[in-house]
Formats: sequence, structure tokens, C-alpha cells
Amino acid sequence: MKKSFTITVDTKEIGKAIMLTGFASLVGLAIQKRLNKRASQKTITLKEFGHSLEEEIRNSSNVFIVGHNIPDLDSIGSSIGLYHLVTSCGKKAYIVVDDDDLRIEAGTKRLIDDYKNKCRIIKKKDFEKLVNKDSLLVMTDVNKDNMISLGDRINDFRNIFIIDHHSTNEHTVQTKNLYINEKESSASEIVSKILFNKKIKLDKETATALLAGISLDTKRFERNTSSTTHDVAEKLLDQYADNGYVSNLFLESLESMRRVANLVANGIVLYKFTDSKLSPVQVAITMNREKPNEILSTADYAKVADQVLSAAGVDASFAVGFTESGLISISARTREGIEKVNVLTIMDAIGGGGNSKSAGAKINSDDIFDIEQQLLSKIPLGIRDEETILSKPKTLKLKRGKLPGIYKQSKGES
Repeated sequence: MKKSFTITVDTKEIGKAIMLTGFASLVGLAIQKRLNKRASQKTITLKEFGHSLEEEIRNSSNVFIVGHNIPDLDSIGSSIGLYHLVTSCGKKAYIVVDDDDLRIEAGTKRLIDDYKNKCRIIKKKDFEKLVNKDSLLVMTDVNKDNMISLGDRINDFRNIFIIDHHSTNEHTVQTKNLYINEKESSASEIVSKILFNKKIKLDKETATALLAGISLDTKRFERNTSSTTHDVAEKLLDQYADNGYVSNLFLESLESMRRVANLVANGIVLYKFTDSKLSPVQVAITMNREKPNEILSTADYAKVADQVLSAAGVDASFAVGFTESGLISISARTREGIEKVNVLTIMDAIGGGGNSKSAGAKINSDDIFDIEQQLLSKIPLGIRDEETILSKPKTLKLKRGKLPGIYKQSKGES
């Protein structure tokens, strides 16, 4: 069965955004420009994309592979898969990771350290010595120039290819060579399919790295998972992917567990956005309200958002906090199989991206409470049309206790 890249636009969401922002003409113009741009993009099958990528690799002097800043297992796993593709074509490949080690989550850092002897993993300063006019850039698990360390150097390359499963926006790198499919579980699944289509035999290390990437973005196959995802994982295991090694990458340090537990126990506010008596839309926003300037990792906030979402009565979960001074991160999650809230629509409106179930944003700001209010104002954009949205969300009084291991709801609302 052919997998093709198509972009769809939800006109109901567009209409709701125009109505709620009040800038119909400006928004309409921006949307039209985006539609025109998307309409000009050719629909391409993954097999065709893989053929074009291989041809371009063979015509390049060397290939640089880059994922998003503060990489995760999908970013690195798919990069390692692409590294294997490039070297199988007889070309030199380099994976660029320019982040401070302290900002990278422990499991991802271990994967990078364990694979340094297998792959050429370099810093940006090393890239500057190696790039030339015939170099090729391949971006994976990212499509935006403001989210990669080489964003200011994209004009140095003879060509750019993009592999991703996140939404596009005005920062998406301009290239005709892109495969973006938001229905795919991960970039690692896409890269695996390219390698399988090319009938390229994988070694144990490459298969393991790709399985780690898929495992992360599916939360160990609990979400964003299709039958095809399971088929890809099975093929990776057939090529000796080490599932035990992958499992160990997900083991949390005691310090990380403490940080996440503290945030969950002390920072949740639950908001009711609709007044349905049977099933109101309720959204949780979690952040450090006692020490709002605390700096945690992007991975920590993602874990918080996932954990809070497991509580009964929470339809969408947002974890908000600083990842560095002046930079606020938002991790957004909604329940798998329940279409009450589209977190991508909300994150798009606040300058981020992702997909309808898992999304995020990074915002330059020193005022976390202002960002919380901005987020609250955008949440109605992501609530399905069938719901009657309250003019002002109700804050449910919560106290520490047992709302599924996290909070106990008090009687009454404010």
C-alpha cells in the first residue's frame, strides 16, 4: 500500500480561529497565503521521496543530518537511521548535535554517547570546517529553521531534504524536497520505511536506534500507533534491534522522578471550558507556582504533561515552565481516541507545532503567568465545534489528595 504525503486543512478550525481572534481580514489573508503555498506542493509517495533522497545523496560530496534542538530519542534515532542510508551509498555523513549535554535528557544522552564510535556526531563548529558547496542537508523530526542549530547556515547547502511528522508554519524551511506526514508515529518510523523500501540491510545498532525513536514518540506503543507502526517495529526486531537496551533508555533517574513528582503534586490547576453535565471539557495546566522561575528540561515537562493526562476528568494537559532563562516551554497532550481537544490547533496559535495529540511550543518570555493567560485564551480554538464553550473557564478548586493519585477535587467551583 502506498503511503503519500498530503496536507489537509480543517476549515471548521479556521473559521473558529477567525471568529475568536476578531481579525478576520488579516487572518484570512494569512490563511490564503498558506493555502496557496500548500497547494503548490506536489503530493509524493514515500517511495518516490526515498528514491530522490538516495539520488541526491549520491550526487553530494557529503551529507549533514540535523534534528531539532535539545534532541530526543526520535530525533537521534532517525538521524542514526539516515546516517546508515548515507554510508550505504558510499558517502560521508555527519550528525550535528550542538546542545549542551546538561540540556539533553538522560536516555537520549546515553544513546548519543554509546553511538559516538559508530557515527560521526559533531558540533556546529566542526560542521563549519567540513561543509562545502556540494554538501547536502537532511533535516529529521523537524521542519523549521528556528528549531535547528544550522538554521542560519541553510543557504550553505546545494539542497535540503526534510523528513518530519509535525505541522508546518511560516518557519518551515523552503524546499521542494520534503516528506511531512502528521499521521506517522515518528520520524524514526518514516526513516525505517525508507530503508525497508530500499532493501538496505540494517545492523543491530541502527535497528535499535530506530526502535528507540518509535518507542519514545508512541509512549512505548500506547499512543500514535497504527498497525503499520507495529509492522515496522517487528521488522526492526527481526533485524536484531535490542529491545532490552531500548527499555533501559527509558529508566528515569531518581532526581528526574523527584522533579516531575514535585511539579505534578504542587502545580496543577484544572479548568472547565464547557458546561456539559455529562462530559464537560476540562483542561489541566501544570507549572511550578511556588518557584515559577525554576528551570527544568523539555523532557521533564513532557513527562509531567503525560502524567497529568492520566488523571480522570482531564481531557487535555499542558505543562509550562522555563527551560532556560527567558525561554518558556509548553508540552501539550490530549487523550488518544478522544477528539474533544486538538492541542495542535492551540499550539499553532501560540507559535508552536506538533500534531493533534501531542504538541508543544517555546516562547521567549520572562513572565510565565502571562504565558498561562495567553494559553487559556487560545484553548477554545482547539475545542471541537459540538461543544458550547463558556465565556470564561471555571477554575475547579483542587487540593492535594487523590484525583487518580494526584489531586482530590473539592466541592464547589470558583
